[in-house]
Amino acid sequence: MRPVRLELEGFTAFRDRQEIDFEGLDLFAISGQTGSGKSSVLDAMTYALFGYVERVGKGVSQLVSQGQRRMSVTFDFQVDGVRWRLTRTTPAAGGATKVLLQRAGGDGWVQAGEGADRVRDVDARVKALIGLDYEGFTRSVLLPQGRFAEFMVGDAKERRRILTDLLGLELFERLAKRAGEIKRDSTVAAETNERLIFTEYSGVTPEALELAERTAMEAAERDARLASAEARVRGAADRWAEAERSASDLRACAQDVRLAERVAASAAGSLADLSADLAGAGERAAAGAARAAGAARVAGERKGAVAEATAAWGRARDLAELRARAEGLAAARSAVAEAEAELQSASASAPKAAKAIREAERAVAARGADAEARALALEAARAAVDEATHADLVAAVRSGVKVGDSCPICGGKVTSLLASRGARSLDRAKGAQAKAEEAARAAEEALKQAGAARDEASREAREAEREEARARKDLERLRKDVAAIESQLAGALGGDLPPDPVALIDERLARLEELESALEEAEAALVAAKEGAVAAEREREGLAARAGEIRGRLDGLAVARLVERAIGVAGAGIEAPSLPSLEGAGDAPSLAAVAAKLADVLGALAGGLEALADKRGESEKDLLAEALEVAGDLVEPGLTLARVVEAVSEARTGAARAVATAEREAEGVRAKLENAGRIAGEIAEHRSRAARFDALGKELRADRIVAFLQAEALQVLASAGSTHLARLSGDRYRLAYDSDEFSVVDTWNGEETRPARTLSGGETFLASLALALALSEQVQALSVTAKARLESLFLDEGFGTLDSESLEVVVEAIEQLGGDGRMVGVISHVQELAIRLPARIEVEKSPRGSRLVRVG
Repeated sequence: MRPVRLELEGFTAFRDRQEIDFEGLDLFAISGQTGSGKSSVLDAMTYALFGYVERVGKGVSQLVSQGQRRMSVTFDFQVDGVRWRLTRTTPAAGGATKVLLQRAGGDGWVQAGEGADRVRDVDARVKALIGLDYEGFTRSVLLPQGRFAEFMVGDAKERRRILTDLLGLELFERLAKRAGEIKRDSTVAAETNERLIFTEYSGVTPEALELAERTAMEAAERDARLASAEARVRGAADRWAEAERSASDLRACAQDVRLAERVAASAAGSLADLSADLAGAGERAAAGAARAAGAARVAGERKGAVAEATAAWGRARDLAELRARAEGLAAARSAVAEAEAELQSASASAPKAAKAIREAERAVAARGADAEARALALEAARAAVDEATHADLVAAVRSGVKVGDSCPICGGKVTSLLASRGARSLDRAKGAQAKAEEAARAAEEALKQAGAARDEASREAREAEREEARARKDLERLRKDVAAIESQLAGALGGDLPPDPVALIDERLARLEELESALEEAEAALVAAKEGAVAAEREREGLAARAGEIRGRLDGLAVARLVERAIGVAGAGIEAPSLPSLEGAGDAPSLAAVAAKLADVLGALAGGLEALADKRGESEKDLLAEALEVAGDLVEPGLTLARVVEAVSEARTGAARAVATAEREAEGVRAKLENAGRIAGEIAEHRSRAARFDALGKELRADRIVAFLQAEALQVLASAGSTHLARLSGDRYRLAYDSDEFSVVDTWNGEETRPARTLSGGETFLASLALALALSEQVQALSVTAKARLESLFLDEGFGTLDSESLEVVVEAIEQLGGDGRMVGVISHVQELAIRLPARIEVEKSPRGSRLVRVG
C-alpha cells in the first residue's frame, strides 16, 4: 500500500480543508511545532482506513475540531498498481459514521461494488486490500507515538499474528482447512457410493444379464408372429372398410339427390303460384302510373298561380314584414308631432333665459358699485382711527382701560380714571370703523350672491340652447323615418300610398295563403299517387325477384355435378339420366314445368343409388369368416370384424410392450453392471484421495509449518535488524531472537545479553528503528504470497532523544531505506532532521487552525 493523497477537514487541529499530495515523495519529513498536529496526519490515515485512532479508539467523534459539525478524511492510496479512494465522515454529535470506497475508473472514480458504502463491508475490504488489520498496520507500516517499540517488546502471540498477515502465512492455514474439507468430502463420497452398491446394485451379476437377454429374445419372436397375423386381419378389415365406405358414399349421394329432388318439387309449386300473382301486380302498377300523371298536372297548374302571385306581391314573409312597417307608420307620425311640440317649447325658453341674464348683469353692477363705496368708507374710518390715535397718545393708552385693570405703563392697579376728550374721540373713531367694516362685508357678500345668480342664469341659457338643438335634431330624424316608411310602402303597393295600407296588405296575405293551401293539397295528392304507383311496381318487382330466387336455387343445385358424382360413386352399377334445361325457361310458367320434370328425374336417380348401397353392404360376413380363421384362439367367436381387428392389435401391442420391457430390463442390468464396476473404482479413488489429503492436512497444521516459518522469519528479521542496530549504535549493540523474545547483545559489556524490555528510552528507540527498517526491507522477500509488500513506512517517535551523532547515523539509515522506491515519512519536531530529508511537509499553527504546506 502506497499513499497518494490525503485530504482532511474538521479533524483535530485542521479546521479548514487541508490536502497532502504524496505524488513524487519517497523520503520526507512531516515537521512543525509541538501541538501543531503532526501526529494527527497519521491519525487521519488510520481513521480513514480503519475508523480507529490510537488515542481515542473507536470514539473518533472526540477528534472533530472545536465548533465544527463534522470531520471528514479522504485518503487516496495505491495497491498493486490500482488506485483507491476511501472517504470517511463522522459528525460531532456522535451520529453514525459514513464511508465510501471508490476505485479509479476511466477519467473519474466509481463506487467499488456492492457494500462500498457500508462501514462493516468497507472495513473488511480494506483489510483484504492491504493485507493488514489496524494492529498489524500500526506495528509495521505506520508506527505512531507510544507503539513504536511494540513489535519488538510486545506480546509474542500478537507478533506472530502480525507476521502471519504480513507474510501471507494464513495461506497454509487455508490450505490445511481446505485439505481437511477435501478429506471429509472424499470420505463421504466413498461411503455414499458403498451404500449405493449395497442398496441399488444388489443382485446385479453376469448371470442376471444372461437371463434378461434370453427373455427379450423370446418376446421378440412372439411379437413377429403376431405382426404377421395382424397384417392379414387388417387386410380383410381394409376390404370391408372399402365396401362400407362405398355403401356410405352411395347413401350420402342418394341423400343429396333426394334433397335436390325436394328443392325442385318445391320450386315447381312456388312458381305455379307466382304466375297468377305476377299478372295482377302488373295491372295494378299501370293504373297507379296513370293516377300519378294526372295529379302531377294539377300540382303544376297550382304552383304556377302561387308563383305569379309571389312575383306580383312578394312572399308571405315579405308581406308580413311590410304590414309591420305599415302599422309602425302611425306611431312614427305621432312621434313627429310630439317632437314638433317639444321643439316649440324649447324655442320659447331661450328669450326668457336671455332676459334673466340681463337682469342678473344689472344686479351685479349695482352690487359692485355699492361694495366699492363701502370699501372707500372703510378706508376713511381707518384713517380717522389713525388720526385720533396720534392726536392723543394718553387717550390711546387710556382707551379701553377700566378701573381695577393693570396700568399699561407702571403695571399698578388702576383705582380711578380721569376724563379725556381724546379718548372719547378715539372710541368714536373705532366704532365708526367697526360699522364700516360690517357694511363692507355685507356689500361684498351681496356682490358674490349677484355673481352667482348671473352664473346660474348663464348656465340655464346654455342648457336651453342645447335642449333646443337636441329637439330640432330629433324632429329631423323622425321626419326622415316617416318619409322612408311612406316611400317603402308606396313602392311595395304599386306607387301610390293608399289611405289604409294595412287593409290592402291583409287582403293580399289572405289570397296568397289560399293559393298556397291549394298547392299543398295538389302536391299531397301527387305524393299519394306516386307512392301507390311505386308500391304496385315494388310488388311486381318483388314477385319477379322471388321467381329469380327460385331459379337461382334451381341453378344452385348443380344438378349436372350431382349426377356426375353419383355415376362416379356407383361406377358401372347405374346409368346417367337425361336432365331438362333451364335456358329456354324465361317466365314463371315455363320455369315451373322444367322444375317439375327435374324433380321426377332426381327421384329416379336417388332410388337407384339406395338400392346399390344395400347390395354392397352385404359383403361383411365373408370377410369376418376370413379374419376369424387367421386370428385363431386370439379371439372369441361372435365378434364383429372391427372387434377382431382390435383384439389382434391389442395382442400385438402387448407383445411389443413385452419386447420393449424385456430389452429395457436387459439394458438396465447391463448398465447397472457397468456402473457397479465404475462406482467400485470411484470408491477406491475417494479412499485414496481422503488418505492423501489427511496426511497433507496434518503436515500443514499451524504448530508445524506455520510456526516454523514464523520462527525463521523472526530470525531473519533479528539478523537484518542487528546490521542496522550495529550501525545506529556505533557497533555496540546487536539484535538476537530466542525463545519467542527479542534481546540486545551489548558488545561493550562482554557480549552481555539483555531482554529488549530492559533498554532505556534512547536504546529502545534505536533497537525498534533497526527492527522496523529490517521489517520494511525483508517482508517482501519473506512473504509466501505476492500481496505482502510494505511500500511505505511512517515513523512518529523518538528522534528528540538522540544526540547529534546518533541522529546523524539514523538519518543516514533512513536515507538509505528511502532510496529503493519505498516511501518513508518521518514525523518529528527536530528541525535538524527535517531539513536533512529531500522533502518535507510543514504543519503551521494558526488561530484559525493548522495548515499543511509541502516543501520540496
